[in-house]
Amino acid sequence: MTRAIPSSSAVALGLALAAFAAPDSAHAGGTPERWALSMFHFNVQYVAGGLVGYPGYSGELRPTEVEDSIIVESLAPVLELYAAHPTWGANIELQGYLLDVLAARHPDTLTLLRDLALAGQIEVVSFHYSDQFFVGYPQIDWERSQALTEATFAAHGVPLGRAVFCQEGQAGMAMAERMAERDYTTMVWPKNLWIEQHGDVVAAPLYRFGELDLVLGGLGASYDDGTLQIETTWTFFDDGELLATGDWNPYFPDLFVHDPAVVAQYEAGLEALEQSGWKIGTVGDYAESLRDRVTLAEPPPLLDGTWQPGSTNGVAKWLGDRSIWALGGPPHDRDNHVRSLGYVAHREMVAAEAAAEVAGLDARASLDAAWRLLALAQVTDASGINPYRGEVQYGLAHATEVLRIARDVIEDAKVALGLDQARIDPAAGTMVAGDTDPFAASPIDDGPVAVTATADDPTREIAVQWSEVDANHRVVAVHFGAGDPAASNLVAVRFAGELDDALVTTLALADDAPYTFSRADFAFDRFQLALPLGVVSLGPGRFLIKDMGQVHLAAEVARDVGDIGFHDETLAADEAATWVFHVFDGSATDAIALARRINSLRELVR
Repeated sequence: MTRAIPSSSAVALGLALAAFAAPDSAHAGGTPERWALSMFHFNVQYVAGGLVGYPGYSGELRPTEVEDSIIVESLAPVLELYAAHPTWGANIELQGYLLDVLAARHPDTLTLLRDLALAGQIEVVSFHYSDQFFVGYPQIDWERSQALTEATFAAHGVPLGRAVFCQEGQAGMAMAERMAERDYTTMVWPKNLWIEQHGDVVAAPLYRFGELDLVLGGLGASYDDGTLQIETTWTFFDDGELLATGDWNPYFPDLFVHDPAVVAQYEAGLEALEQSGWKIGTVGDYAESLRDRVTLAEPPPLLDGTWQPGSTNGVAKWLGDRSIWALGGPPHDRDNHVRSLGYVAHREMVAAEAAAEVAGLDARASLDAAWRLLALAQVTDASGINPYRGEVQYGLAHATEVLRIARDVIEDAKVALGLDQARIDPAAGTMVAGDTDPFAASPIDDGPVAVTATADDPTREIAVQWSEVDANHRVVAVHFGAGDPAASNLVAVRFAGELDDALVTTLALADDAPYTFSRADFAFDRFQLALPLGVVSLGPGRFLIKDMGQVHLAAEVARDVGDIGFHDETLAADEAATWVFHVFDGSATDAIALARRINSLRELVR
């Protein structure tokens, strides 16, 4: 998570006091089982790129120095707290990369974490190597990241927990299948992502999540079937960095220091709970205890998203919305630059993999290094709530290095095959001589849907140009010219759609199949989607596909309107941009296949 000001949750004080406000436990049928759960979300990339040139701070902290402060000032005190209470359990979520940082510079803290995990006291939760924005990228990017996470945990001897919670609370329904494939058992779904879609909820203690189970994170639950009574509360569900520092985060290095008094207050709250009969336990132990003893509730359909959609406009803070830095001047963020370049780097990587295979190159070490860098490039904090210049550069620099490595592999493959120019098809696994554009199109006067492009700055020139690949496949390029540096940055485009109850798209981490939602199932008015393959329905039999190498902005869908909208508040006023979209008429299956060819498995000419 990235914040610019202290959290309003008053973590160190408010949540400890909230533990005492757990539900009244009186039951006629006997004493209920009481569970006090927690989820400490640690992000060593909280300030990706460090605090060099950071506005409002006179010093300069290199990336490693910021990482070290997170470990010393916030992670180590939490581990020491639980080490002092062997009967307590907790969940600590972190990215695999943090373990590498511990091993390199903080071996004693790694040993403590390992010992607590081996004892079953700390369930170490991790679903990705870097705290990347995985809901906005193809499934393979996460798969490589997650495989590296497993290898990293094994290399450092830390048991990988079987519960899942993710950076920024990213969650999606397809995670159930991906988790089952990798022996995870319990999803922790953030309460606000649920509430934003369906309104207030009275939480059940455990839900069905595909073949697995799900806990509604951050929201206490009560259960009474006449024989068994269960009560749960959450003593902590937030950025782990905030507890030991009195709710300060790493953007404030002079104030982001371990405060033993607030840790002691939280400790006293847990001691009082334990004395009142509450078990201070892990999510894994809680779910394992209840799984065969309670009726699992059925969750409603849930759209992909993050844990604070109300304040981040769904995923739009990462994909087009200005950061809070922008309130006092021009924004530092360049959302579309960062996210589309991350997608271009993905395309180059899958092409390099295919090229190396066809040419018989031994490029595994180079490609594995590039996959790791791609995970770092896709870090959430390179866009989002308040990225400053260094974080934007962190994302762009890592993606650029991925491109360099991948293109070197492709050049080596061309030499090995004796090709001057090659056409690489990652889907077919081929690399042949050629320079044909796979989406060659002819200009046409108008397209099949109405497109409205707007800019707050009237000096920006706007052009909309249609072309046709075939009778069912058109392409539209929306160009925004450079504007007045003193004017508003907002540019937007809206596609007229036909309202249909069925909203068809894909789920994050499930690239190969369409998924249909019923608009009637949801309570929201509008919701922002990342679209990891870029595809969403515009009505029955018609699909919009964004070319993710040109435009990777949030798609605004509505419950009662069929239009789809995109906007960018982070385009510099004196910069131009061209967004490219495809409109396809046909079946959902064919639309997904086309979206994969356009985006995740793009044919490249090199």
